[in-house]
Amino acid sequence: MDAEDLLALLGRYNTDPGVEAALSYYRVRNRPVVKVDPDDADGPVVETQTWVKNSRSGIEFGFDDEAAWIGLDETQFGKRPMLLTQIYLYGRHQGVRPYPEPLPFQLELTDERATVRRKLKAFESTRHSHVRDTWDTPQFRITVAFTEGDRGIEFILCALREPPLPPLPYALAPVPAIEVFAELLGCPVSDPRLRRVFDPLGLEDRIEELKDMGEVDFLVPYGFTLGFSSPLGVKKPEWRQRVLSSVTFYQERELDARAWPGELPYGIQFDDSPETAITKVGRPPDVQDDDDFGGYALWHQPTFGFHIFYNSMENRVARASLFAPGFWEKWHADEEGAVTTT
Repeated sequence: MDAEDLLALLGRYNTDPGVEAALSYYRVRNRPVVKVDPDDADGPVVETQTWVKNSRSGIEFGFDDEAAWIGLDETQFGKRPMLLTQIYLYGRHQGVRPYPEPLPFQLELTDERATVRRKLKAFESTRHSHVRDTWDTPQFRITVAFTEGDRGIEFILCALREPPLPPLPYALAPVPAIEVFAELLGCPVSDPRLRRVFDPLGLEDRIEELKDMGEVDFLVPYGFTLGFSSPLGVKKPEWRQRVLSSVTFYQERELDARAWPGELPYGIQFDDSPETAITKVGRPPDVQDDDDFGGYALWHQPTFGFHIFYNSMENRVARASLFAPGFWEKWHADEEGAVTTT
């Protein structure tokens, strides 16, 4: 099947004759469906994405429920067709045979990283690079993953960019400046300054979250969370004595968040690649780690810890956090302990 014809199917419904013809052409047996659990309290639709593939043909199709894709209320999930939003073409990838047909942009599975960049130079101004490389074409975002030593292509992902969420039907209160968040790190819940800043955003209505979980969720509509912890060296304090230990800002749709509407530290933007974000901080991170789909960088600054989490499929910052001094280590130790003991 011609690569241009194949990629032209992105954005079409699963019921589209062209999509069905492609699935049949590549001998894909399964068909996309949302995952439904009628007994789930948050359901019944519990998974709005699905992937179908033929490992022998080296191809995989990703579909999204249309209502979830365009950002409608979850009560609309499962009531519309699914949209074809992603297509994987595999190279040297474990458990999958190489895609046997011509690749888009005259790419070849034996191309080294430098060769791929040369072939996609028309989109060079959009390139975001880290473990993988991504480019934006007018129609979709293309991600190329490379084999060890960047000597060949592991896979190519062509995916639609998520559309913006529908605007809220109401105006938001002004959000605090980054400097205000930084100044409040380490303040107890009882501090009048903290309540004066966050009560206009709805902190009083979320006090039970603080008491029960130690985190206050402002993901909708403000795109941030506040973390409250016991003061260092203190066990089980009364909830009013907990201190603001962290604040995290979220990109739109990250963990179902609305976009943080304010600025990020160091002038970082959510569209920045990890390398661009590191350059803006001005020095290499003290800690950096990557896994298959994401990674993080951490800086220990004199008055706070600064942490970014990035999506390594699209090479964009997804979350940024400030930690009160000493609390990154405490949080990280708690996370490691949770992993070890489960």
